[in-house]
Amino acid sequence: MNKIVGMMAAVGVSLVMASTVLAAAGKVAYTVHNMSSTNPGGLNRYIKSDTETQICIFCHTPHNARPAVPLWNKVMPSQAFNMYTSSSTLSPAASAVTAPGPESLLCLSCHDGRTAINVLHNSRNPAAQSVGTDKVVSLDGFAYNDPNVPANGTEGIGVGIGISMGTLGFIGSYSPNIGKTSSDDYYGGNLMDDHPISFSYTDAQGDKPAKLNSLADVGSKSGYAIRFFGPERRLECSSCHDPHVAYQADRMGTPGLTEGDPKLRPFLVMSNEGSALCFACHNK
Repeated sequence: MNKIVGMMAAVGVSLVMASTVLAAAGKVAYTVHNMSSTNPGGLNRYIKSDTETQICIFCHTPHNARPAVPLWNKVMPSQAFNMYTSSSTLSPAASAVTAPGPESLLCLSCHDGRTAINVLHNSRNPAAQSVGTDKVVSLDGFAYNDPNVPANGTEGIGVGIGISMGTLGFIGSYSPNIGKTSSDDYYGGNLMDDHPISFSYTDAQGDKPAKLNSLADVGSKSGYAIRFFGPERRLECSSCHDPHVAYQADRMGTPGLTEGDPKLRPFLVMSNEGSALCFACHNK
């Protein structure tokens, strides 16, 4: 009887942890990743379509997906990447990585500054223009609330043009463009100033056992929010970031928009207050 009670308690704890991890997700409509013309609560975004009403289509499609998991609707980056290797304290496992893993490439299919964010494998939008077997969804309509950009937000962007994060360089320092260099917004391969990715956390922890917490400790410290991938237990962009998380409780002064949690900025899987997310892995 005690065994059964113990098992039920363990299941209950697991379900609570799972619900805690998932509680912040599922509100992508209230984030800047909603690039559709849909505008819940008067959300102001840096970039949006003027013709596409579907929200999920900018990343996902049930048909003609490449890769099939997770039903990806984006053209994937094909350039070489320069990985983070500059730290003398970097573990051999992390410094040996020469290319992003498949999970991080999904993120980079928008955020490299070079790959077009509005060229999709599949779109039934009649306004979308064909480019070979792919479609270009119009992003000619912008929504801004920023004194550094044009008031009507449409200058310089033509209908039917594939737009990358590098296109938005006229805004200034545009942090979502992580592949840029200081002199080239369109470079698309510069990951040297970002957290190392695509390495086996198991191997890295073995290299630096006093500096990195065990996988079990990472799980308990993060409430199992931090995810690792593959049998190697690789750390990827989506280990710490969830693209569906709403983190802006009052987006750019929009009255009444309270869907997000500011503690999860920018798309974090858990709050980093007091560096809690960092300390889940790093033993400092």
